[in-house]
Amino acid sequence: MENISKKVISISDKKCVGYVLKPYIDFKFLKKTGYIVVDEESEQEYFLSYSNIKKIDDCVLIESAGLLEYVGESGEFRKKVLSVSGEDFGRVKEYVFQRRLLKKIVTDRCEISARFISDVGEDILFLSFQKKKKSFPRAKKEDMIVKIMEEKVGDKREVTLPAVVNLSPTYYINKVAFKTLLGQNNEVVVKEGAKITKQIFEKAKRHNRVNELFFIIK
Repeated sequence: MENISKKVISISDKKCVGYVLKPYIDFKFLKKTGYIVVDEESEQEYFLSYSNIKKIDDCVLIESAGLLEYVGESGEFRKKVLSVSGEDFGRVKEYVFQRRLLKKIVTDRCEISARFISDVGEDILFLSFQKKKKSFPRAKKEDMIVKIMEEKVGDKREVTLPAVVNLSPTYYINKVAFKTLLGQNNEVVVKEGAKITKQIFEKAKRHNRVNELFFIIK
């Protein structure tokens, strides 16, 4: 992602005051307004506004360390993504921008248009698939989830998420996984090339990974 990990240099202090951790997002306007900067010594997080950046090249130049605003630990990329009705869409992995406007969020399960973000808390990012304004048509749920990425050998392709995922064990048994699937705490649910057994299907259920299993078998 643009400018991530670049050193932040204070001109007046003549030293490195940290590095860029991630963009800072104003979720009210779905807009990137600056960066979260981490002090390498204290590991504390600070907000750096675009208006206080003098120049960006191989590093980020600012006039003074005093321009950094303390924000504590923001944890944007650990946020759980839930619908207002309680559906789990995974955890945030990436924010995708068009210039400075937030276009979509990428979780460990899917990609979702930013316009469905309804509220953001310390740990949770909420989605609402209801009509917000009269100018927007009521959207179908299957259209909200933009794409699920499906990886194959040396190749990536996108498939639109169907409305219903087959939950019957008989659909999965004896099919072959073309991608390794990880569960909770990065435990392997099934390895690439393995044939799906009843035990593997049950393990996927325990790890809440049946949806993902559906897309990596053939």
